[in-house]
Amino acid sequence: MDFEDVYAREHVTRKFLNRKVNEKTIAQIIRAAQNSPSLLNSQPWRAYAVMGDALQDLRKEYEAMVQEGAHAHEDFASMLSLHWDTFPSQNMANLGASQTYFFNNKLELFNDSNNTMFNAPCVIYLTIPKESPAWSVFDLGIFGQSIMLLALNKGLAVMPAHSLVAYPELVRKYAGIPEDESVGMAIGIGYEDKKAEVNDAKFIPKRLPLKSIYKLTK
Repeated sequence: MDFEDVYAREHVTRKFLNRKVNEKTIAQIIRAAQNSPSLLNSQPWRAYAVMGDALQDLRKEYEAMVQEGAHAHEDFASMLSLHWDTFPSQNMANLGASQTYFFNNKLELFNDSNNTMFNAPCVIYLTIPKESPAWSVFDLGIFGQSIMLLALNKGLAVMPAHSLVAYPELVRKYAGIPEDESVGMAIGIGYEDKKAEVNDAKFIPKRLPLKSIYKLTK
């Protein structure tokens, strides 16, 4: 597939079909994503794919914790903050204001999908060692983007969501992730349920004008 076509198809999928994803396809995607650059070739990332019975059991425990009102406590929580700089904070506020309009009062559909891990038939959890510099977080983001573009190129759909790493103890239990690794990101992968109402519209939040983020000096 032409790269521009792949890039144009990149959007989140809020509900997947029950259709299984081929294990070899996932392995091929991860292998190709290993070509992503990293600081001094550190390759700090690890990828843990969970599917089948293991994912079903994880999903059940995840749903139970959500229903109990368990607070999210991601491994990266200490790197995040409610006191973000005004620039990204304003962008997030604008997104929040537009969501209700986009979903046309269907936020409940999104929440239901979110609480069931989007019905993803495969979730890839990405980690870096807990003893890592900030550069490794940057490298992990590159690796994650590579995975998503490669998946799209194979006709799959993706859903990167921080809610999927809300309870890292569950992830470690079912993915076999050691305690010395931070569960940083998760990407749901599968086939889009095109009949699902929550997938009706492709919500692409407005981007800032180029001049507000780009400066050329020469």
